[in-house]
Amino acid sequence: MDLRLPAILLLAAAPALVGAGAGSAPAVGPESCKPCHPAAYEAWRTGPHARAFDSLPERSRKDKRCLSCHSPMADEGAVAVGCEACHGAGGAYSARYVMRDPELSRAVGLLDPNEKSCGACHNDSTPSLTKFDYSRKLPLIEHWNAEREGAKAEAPPASRPAAPAPGDTKKGAPAAKAR
Repeated sequence: MDLRLPAILLLAAAPALVGAGAGSAPAVGPESCKPCHPAAYEAWRTGPHARAFDSLPERSRKDKRCLSCHSPMADEGAVAVGCEACHGAGGAYSARYVMRDPELSRAVGLLDPNEKSCGACHNDSTPSLTKFDYSRKLPLIEHWNAEREGAKAEAPPASRPAAPAPGDTKKGAPAAKAR
């Protein structure tokens, strides 16, 4: 297969996918992630980010300083810290054909969060009883291994090449023995 064609198509499509920049893609919401990432969705749904807004006292639920972390996509109607708060707005990368290509999905906006990106909300100026410890807190939001295990469980068993039919003399197939 000539690999130049996909590269040319990617270069041609990139401006349309990215628009004015990765930040300009529309949000699609966690429910859009669920069909392809059910295990990750379930881990998120039962984890602390899905309940971040609910953890706010009633008096803080309209305070933009609090909402910037507890519900960063409130303007888009998302009342939680959803997938896109950490992974970037999915409008450009959520299509299945894009997500199947790790390079393409990252090129058009999928983010891989890390300690620094978590620090945007979890920092010394955040009201908290204890200092944020990335390595200790990361397991509380673990969804990547759950996703991998879910994908392995759903994958069909490895297919074996079919045995050649009697009389099949195609190249590489043994000829049937005459009796």
